[in-house]
Amino acid sequence: MKPQKKKIHDSKIKKEEVKIAPSAPAQVSINITGIPSNKWMIYGIIALFTFALYFNTLNHDYALDDAIVITQNQFTKKGFDGIKEILENDGFTGFFGVKKNLVAGGRYRPLSLITFAIEWQFSPNNPALSHFINILLYALTGILLYIVLCRLLIKYETKHWYFSLPFLTTLLFIAHPIHTEVIANIKGRDEIMTFMGALAALLFTLRYLDSNKILYLIFSAICFFLGLMSKENAITFLAVIPIAVYIFTDYKIGKNLKSLFPLIFATIIFLIIRQKVLGTFSVEVAKELMNNPFLYMTGSEKFATIFYTLGVYIKLIIFPHPLTFDYYPYHIPKMSWDDISPVIAAVAYLLLGVYALIGLKRKSIVAFGVILFLSTISIVSNIFFPVGTFMNERFVYISSLGFCLILSYYLVSRVSKFLPGNVSAGVLGFMIIAILGLYSFKTISRNPVWKDDLTLFTHDVTVSENSAKSNCSAGGKLIETATKPGNEANRDAFLKKALVYLRKSVAIHPTYTDALLLLGNAHYEYNKDYDSTVIAYKKILKQNPNYERVFTNMDIILARYDNFEHKFRIWNDLYKINQNRFEVNYGLGNLYGRYKNNLDSSIFFLEKAVKIKASSATAFRDLGVAYGMKKQFEKSIENFEKAMQLDPNDDQVYYNLGVTYGYLNNKEKADLYISKAMEVKAKREKKN
Repeated sequence: MKPQKKKIHDSKIKKEEVKIAPSAPAQVSINITGIPSNKWMIYGIIALFTFALYFNTLNHDYALDDAIVITQNQFTKKGFDGIKEILENDGFTGFFGVKKNLVAGGRYRPLSLITFAIEWQFSPNNPALSHFINILLYALTGILLYIVLCRLLIKYETKHWYFSLPFLTTLLFIAHPIHTEVIANIKGRDEIMTFMGALAALLFTLRYLDSNKILYLIFSAICFFLGLMSKENAITFLAVIPIAVYIFTDYKIGKNLKSLFPLIFATIIFLIIRQKVLGTFSVEVAKELMNNPFLYMTGSEKFATIFYTLGVYIKLIIFPHPLTFDYYPYHIPKMSWDDISPVIAAVAYLLLGVYALIGLKRKSIVAFGVILFLSTISIVSNIFFPVGTFMNERFVYISSLGFCLILSYYLVSRVSKFLPGNVSAGVLGFMIIAILGLYSFKTISRNPVWKDDLTLFTHDVTVSENSAKSNCSAGGKLIETATKPGNEANRDAFLKKALVYLRKSVAIHPTYTDALLLLGNAHYEYNKDYDSTVIAYKKILKQNPNYERVFTNMDIILARYDNFEHKFRIWNDLYKINQNRFEVNYGLGNLYGRYKNNLDSSIFFLEKAVKIKASSATAFRDLGVAYGMKKQFEKSIENFEKAMQLDPNDDQVYYNLGVTYGYLNNKEKADLYISKAMEVKAKREKKN
């Protein structure tokens, strides 16, 4: 009597087989993993397809948020030495230098930053390396996804491996244009890594269920923890994994739930670490529209807008055009329930939810695709907690897999159902090639937009034309480009365009600090329009009278200005706004003494200046001059000596001391300091 083969599935499986009438090759043999024997060829195809799609990103520069996580992140740029600080701080701290509560709950996603630090250690400021690694990780994601789907979809048999659900779903996922932000923008690596961690956790969970080897549970927990350390989105797989096991295998619920415990344990460890680093799970969001897009909305408007964005996600997954990096206010408009779009979206999601629940009982593959989509989009939906923006394409990186799975299933099952034999294979092949061709064309053509900030911002502002952020970003980058050496021929054209974008940004968001600052800068750089510059800056100071960059910029700008009467009026206007700024008091003190010969007022403001900033050698020197002109020589010497201590290389201070001692008939010290002044000056000139 022959021993029976191990039974993997029950008799219900036959009802869900997907049959394609072949024209040639025999069925490829499969094992318990569901992976065909020609797996290495398939892995190679997936990898080559991925590199073909994203090869044109290898010559790209850093762009968008790469500055936050790489080029301007002090922790990342320390290489290995920065890893400890990356692990011990909020994700924004390395960029700002201090902890900032910009978004609710903070950001703790250290693993991708650690990879950037390692890259910087071996090859600093090398975006090509980082882009290559992103493509490589995406290719590995495709291979891992294929392996997982082969195991999950083992009962959905086809006679051609290239028409199999795992292979088609993987290719559709890899080619989907909505992923361009994740792959072409280096910062998107956190999305890639969190999905890899979640997929690996699912794979090892299945391996444990198939073999009962506890080691696989350990691997599952480790991978899940690493996924969480890349980005919190992996936590949604606490629902996805047991549901996948329930739908696609016949393992008992008890064993299924048992396999979930290591993942829960990994999640608890992650949350403990996260809480210890960030201090809390909930922080007050900054009262700024760019970090809280629902700031000026009622509760009803907020949820109408949320469901509108959820509808946009479905639209972009089905028809990924146009794409943009910017869905900030008000590219996404403020909605109400009087608008039809959020109502349609809410009904659509309600129906999807009902369908998922009904299909869950029937163990439907389409229901799983819907559940995967709904589960993974929930964490970025803004329904349960704010994510800092209306929406982003990268937010549905994982969720799009649900759509790709459903699309593959319907393509394979429906074509074979309604068309006979060889005809179905030909039609199916044509449809797949057409869809992949359109996806690939869109992906490859979208990639160059991510070449650098200038390209990205000036292109996408034509899509997100009603976004304050997009207009501000385009304007700011045009100013930077216009003022670079070598761009003199296009300087005015760039600056005029920058002014258009920045005025629009301010019109959309009148209190937008970044846009107002850049608008002031643009007015100065374009035609030295001091009045317009000051008007823009003063709008910032009305919100924040101590805004550092306004005073720093005014100090630089007015130092180059020859019209002292106009300068005097500007500093007086700023003094009315904030009397306790060093720049204002020093500017007025200098003007009163140098141009108005009002020594009392000059001394008044300079005394205030040195109290505010006791490290300014220049202010002490000028105060010494003012006291000297008042013939208060002792006070003059006192201030010159403080200036000398702060800046021992200023020959003018030594000379002033010598002259002052001369007025006091102290010839010895007068000669000493005059001689010292000549010595310091000679050294400086020799050095230069």
